[in-house]
Order: sequence, then structure tokens, then C-alpha cells
Amino acid sequence: QIILEGVEKISKTLLAQNTIFGWVLSGLVAEPVTAMTTQVEEISNEYLNSQLRKFWELEELPPISVTTPEDQYCEDFYKATTTRSENGRYVVRLPLKQQFPNTLALGHSRTSAIQQFLSMERNLLKKGELKSEYDGVLEEYLHLNHMEEVNPGEKIVNGKYYSFYLPHHAVVKPDKKTTKVRVVFNASKATSSGNSLNDILFTEPTLQPDLMLLILNWRIFKYVYNGDVEKMFRQIVVHKDDQDFQRIMFRKSPTSPLRDFKLKTVTFGVNCAPYLAIRTLHELADSTKLEFPLA
Repeated sequence: QIILEGVEKISKTLLAQNTIFGWVLSGLVAEPVTAMTTQVEEISNEYLNSQLRKFWELEELPPISVTTPEDQYCEDFYKATTTRSENGRYVVRLPLKQQFPNTLALGHSRTSAIQQFLSMERNLLKKGELKSEYDGVLEEYLHLNHMEEVNPGEKIVNGKYYSFYLPHHAVVKPDKKTTKVRVVFNASKATSSGNSLNDILFTEPTLQPDLMLLILNWRIFKYVYNGDVEKMFRQIVVHKDDQDFQRIMFRKSPTSPLRDFKLKTVTFGVNCAPYLAIRTLHELADSTKLEFPLA
């Protein structure tokens, strides 16, 4: 690709060869030529360093967690506000930040929730049976008393919003043999004030055990058991004073009027939900440890 056609004999010992860079002269010389070779080498241990760092990070024991003021506030708040209903279900309050609603306020959210529902509804109607499955999930909420219809409109007290409409959409998993459609609630959608429900809630502390320690603990015993708490979040009731922060829009038929509902249980998508679920699991274990010591 460098040498082109064209060779010219200039003299008995001198040739000219055409190349892409131009003509090159070659031939014998009367005096010896000292050749100089320049080499540039780079040795990089970046990959090795990266792999070694990842190894130590994987093998390193997790640091001892330090309780922050926010963590302590959430713990104290949980202990002071959590109760148990007559049917045995735990009733929890949402850990709202102290700045709410004065310097950290919500705004209007119903209109955007309606718009997202209508868009999602149009998409599901194009996919036939998926619309029926989606409706079935929310109908189950009603059947299990996990959702309740409310009067339409925002809840406003002294000019402050004490309600939030959760936009929701479908996540489709066609490979699932049972429920192919899952309803996902978006508590991070900003209201007209710029703040979302997640912005006014605490998320701390993280109570889930470290995965590595969980696996190490698993390996200690000869036999182990695992189990799944069905609808774990929805086994826990949200206090009625906080349920308006979990409102949604829903209807089964596009020809029916849109209706307002509130979710009555801990809801996946709300950032404090994992904390409330795990903390309630610990509370249940604490309250029944004398009755079931082996468990």
C-alpha cells in the first residue's frame, strides 16, 4: 500500500522508487552509515492495580456503621408512632422530614398523574391482554383493602399540600409464567413546587444485612432455610393520616371517568418503604422472641 508502480534507474547503483510519499532513492554508498533506532515503550499496571483493588474491596469486611442524627431520628420516630391493629397488622407513619411543610413543601401533582395515566392507558390498550392484567393488579388492591377510593382533588390545609399523587406505569416481563405485568409507582416525580414525595421523606437507616456477611453466615450451617414473605410491603399498613401522600388515579375502562384512590399500605417506590418493611420485621421478631425463642 506504500510502494507504487514506477522504478527509475538513475545510475548503475542508484534507483528511484515511487511511493505514496513521493520518490525514494536507494543504492550503494561509499561510506558506512551508522543506523540509529529510537524506541518508545510504556508499561502500565493500571489493569493490574484495578483488579487488585477490586479484590481487596470484595474481600474487605464492611466498616462498622455509625448512627447519624437522621438515623436516630428515624428510629425514635418509628418507636413513638408505630402501633399494631386489632387484626395484628403493624401500622406505621411515613418519616417526613422536619422541614415539611414550611421550607420543604409539596405542590400540585394530580394533573401530571392524570396525564401519565392517560398516556400509559393508551399504550396498554394497544397491547390487548396486558391492559386486563394491569387492571387486575390494581383490582386486587381493592379486593384486599389495600386501596380505597377518595374524593377527587388535592388535600390542602392553610395553603399547604398534604397529598401526593403517585404516577404509575407498567413493567412488562413476557418471560414470566404467572404475572407478566407489574405496577410501578413513581414517588420521585416532582410536583409544581419542584419537590417530590421522596424529597420530603427520610430514607435512612439502611437495615438490610451486608450481602457478603449474609453469604458467609449462610455457609456456617449444614442446613439452611429460605422463605419469601408474600407482598411483604403490603402487609404493613400506613397510618390513615399519611395515606393521602399515596394517592393514585385509576379506571378500568377508557370510557369511564377517572377515579381517585389512596394506597393504604407501604408502597414500593416510596424511598422509605425498605426501611419501614425491614424495621417492622425486626419489631415483629422482637415482640415474639419470648413466644417463639427458636425462631
